[in-house]
Amino acid sequence: MLLFGNFFMFGGSHIWPLLLFLTSFFVTYLLAYQKLNKRSIPDSKLNFQVLIFPLIILSLAIAGIHLIIMGGSPAFESLDMLKTSEVNMHRKEIGIRANSIWRYLSSMNIKAFLPFTLLLLLITNRKMYWVVFFVGLFYTFSLMQKSHILSFLMPVLLYSLFTKKWLFSLKYTASIALVIVGLVFVSNPPLRNGVNDLKEAPIKQVHVQKESTLQKISSSLLKRIFITPGEMVGNWFEIIPESKPFLKGKGYKSYCKITGQEYHDYNLELYPILYPDYAKKGIQGSVNAAHFMRGYSNFGNLGLILSAVFLAVVFLVLNLLFKNTTIEMRLTLNLFPIFLLSSGSLTTILFSGGWGIVIILFWCFKKEFDEKHK
Repeated sequence: MLLFGNFFMFGGSHIWPLLLFLTSFFVTYLLAYQKLNKRSIPDSKLNFQVLIFPLIILSLAIAGIHLIIMGGSPAFESLDMLKTSEVNMHRKEIGIRANSIWRYLSSMNIKAFLPFTLLLLLITNRKMYWVVFFVGLFYTFSLMQKSHILSFLMPVLLYSLFTKKWLFSLKYTASIALVIVGLVFVSNPPLRNGVNDLKEAPIKQVHVQKESTLQKISSSLLKRIFITPGEMVGNWFEIIPESKPFLKGKGYKSYCKITGQEYHDYNLELYPILYPDYAKKGIQGSVNAAHFMRGYSNFGNLGLILSAVFLAVVFLVLNLLFKNTTIEMRLTLNLFPIFLLSSGSLTTILFSGGWGIVIILFWCFKKEFDEKHK
């Protein structure tokens, strides 16, 4: 996908560094796989029956306590606001309505504990499934971020698709659509007889906008999925090192803390270069690129090789852990995080993104999953 998007926008200008990464990955992976092919990670000896209820309580408690600390549901509070500026400010303040530890716990809950618990309850056919399902819907809606509902329901949606449970697939798809449409309604006061006080009314006639809405959404979605990730990789290659130097380690916070050097985040620093018009208006943003670009921005081609080796090691560990597990389960738990690698850091997705916790949880409950899929 990255190769396609990059080639579509830049031709063959960056084919060699991309091939260097791919070659390094496959060579490392295949050589190590030959030696580790007959090995596997031992199953957990923890008791499923003992673990399941603490996991349910943990996922529900984090959601409930977080909402209580915030004083209620921010999304429902926004329904009383009739100005776009008020809603935008209200959404931005969600993160500071609770201690920073709750922001981290909330992220881990939405990206790991809640989705894994829901999947486990679905597979084991337990009644608590419905409690977790509706609490998760309410919680992800309340936090007013469209990506949250995808993180929560993507594992069960993928599982339903892979196992051909079409009614469940329809239910999850409809739930995702309902939450997203609901958040669009909440976030746009003009849809609720309010006003958009942030910009002037569009000049184009209303009927022209309505006719082109579906086409705009479709083309935008296709571009975001198939073109933008590869285009962003190309943009980084174009800027580094011609306009911005290799960071030589200063792109890693931990390294800068040890050495006392100034930390540089190219995700933020490249935004004014790529979007100068927005930057002049005071708009700040980030330009996230594929996971291996962080290595490249620090160490050039050596960084690409190191990133490839690191990814190969992660994939090898996954193979050892998911050995003798059905392909449906492998894809259910890993496909979405792997897709996110096209526009995010591997370490961020593993730790802050909850992928690492999901992997650990699977190891704890691996016997239960295997028994249900024999």
